[in-house]
Amino acid sequence: MAFSVTGLLLACLSLPAFAAEQMPRFVTENGRHALLVDGEPYTVLAAQLHNSSAWPAVLTGALDQVVALNANTVEAPIYWEQFEPAPGQYDTTNVDALIEQARRRNLRVALLWFGSWKNGQMHYVPEWIKRDAVTYPRTLDERGEPVDVLSPHASANVEADARAFAALMQHLRKVDGQRHTVILVQVENEPGAIGAVRDHGAAANAAFAQPVPTAITTRLGKPAGTWREVFGPEADEAFNAYATAHYIEQVAAAGKRAYDMPMYVNTWLRYKGKRYPGVDYPSGGATVNVFDLWRAATPSIDFIGTDIYTTDYSEYTKVIGQYARPDNPAWVSETGFEPGTAPYLFHVLGQGGIGFSVFGMDGLDSPEKRAATTAHAANFGQLAPLQRIIAKAAYEGRLQAVAEQPGQPKRSLHFGDWEVRVSYGAPYWGDADPILPGNADHGGRLLVAQTAKDQFLLTGFSARAEFVRVAKDALHGQLLRVEQGRYVDGQWQFERLLNGDQTDYGLNFVREDPPVLRVTVGTY
Repeated sequence: MAFSVTGLLLACLSLPAFAAEQMPRFVTENGRHALLVDGEPYTVLAAQLHNSSAWPAVLTGALDQVVALNANTVEAPIYWEQFEPAPGQYDTTNVDALIEQARRRNLRVALLWFGSWKNGQMHYVPEWIKRDAVTYPRTLDERGEPVDVLSPHASANVEADARAFAALMQHLRKVDGQRHTVILVQVENEPGAIGAVRDHGAAANAAFAQPVPTAITTRLGKPAGTWREVFGPEADEAFNAYATAHYIEQVAAAGKRAYDMPMYVNTWLRYKGKRYPGVDYPSGGATVNVFDLWRAATPSIDFIGTDIYTTDYSEYTKVIGQYARPDNPAWVSETGFEPGTAPYLFHVLGQGGIGFSVFGMDGLDSPEKRAATTAHAANFGQLAPLQRIIAKAAYEGRLQAVAEQPGQPKRSLHFGDWEVRVSYGAPYWGDADPILPGNADHGGRLLVAQTAKDQFLLTGFSARAEFVRVAKDALHGQLLRVEQGRYVDGQWQFERLLNGDQTDYGLNFVREDPPVLRVTVGTY
């Protein structure tokens, strides 16, 4: 096959009529975002396999661990070197096994295309490309030495990747076009260059001397000029960001012509204190300093994800804020598999996020792994039954959620006439001290979705919630009804009413087996 490679909504709580559209798709409205799966918003609660765990011989055990984590989605790589062992010959064994085994376990799939890039290098390209550096040239550093990255300025490179990716998407349409087990496709993996800020080959140097494309200067509000004239000391990185993004745009566009699935790119972040592109992080990836350039250059990419490997509250929430924008959702495409990252799922959802994925949960048994499994399985298990309700509320702007910030044991969430006061470290019965201690592990988190004008859905861990009416009138607020229950197949199943000791000191969400509550408020 050949491809050309040039080129609240409280007045109305219902979504537009999506039910007729069953193909997974990504939508944006009023600066909010949703991933639609089977026609309705879907919250991705995902686990990503280790890099070498998507082979059929080890896949069974790895997917069983995904199920044990209570995830609803598995992220798994497809390796270009396996998929195209010889030019134009495609081996679908791995992807077929992944889809078949995911269906057995009622899991959705996010496919990760390990193509030209994997973590800023070219390790997963086929051997026939690695052996032929004349036809498939590599990036040259400033000394003219080749590095372990395909040149983004070589047409043979992008054409080979685009053909293979399109073949993958065409096969996916054939085997999954009706079932939609696969709901997302990641194009490449942490793209950019490790070992050089930009390519210094002849084609790259010629392009660097040319004017910056008008689409980029217009989007960024910059004057016309060469890369150096427009970007000054940041020109090399900006140039490589455009080259990388333009390459990936051609790959993604070829794939979408074959099968128009939601597609995203993930990002190795530019962390605090990391200043050197090509050394501290891959130069040319969709880091925050070149984010707008990336969005201008990749219309076929639906959104950009963040791979966050920190437990520092300020850093984690700063990154989410940088990427959660009217033109991009909060989406944690990877995060560290450790207990300290678990509360941030709630923060991501509170920013209207579409999902969250932990990386490498299929490793060897250890105390650290067991602790991480406990923390994230509790999260996913608590939220999975109501993930559709959460996704719909987030898309309609009716959801707020918080994760505990060290040293800040109190937060407030505002819903019109009502304020939900969240606190951490209060006892589960009785009055709290005026100065709350917070949780020792800072693991508190709470989610609140407004389901009607006077009704709210709450759940969380290690937190207390209190409703306070803040309207400027003479009326007082009260709890009319507090139901404990659960969702089964999207329907609320009432279990019992809470009152007395269970409500007089706030609504308390314990660490182990916390409740899901539906609260009706009123006035007197």
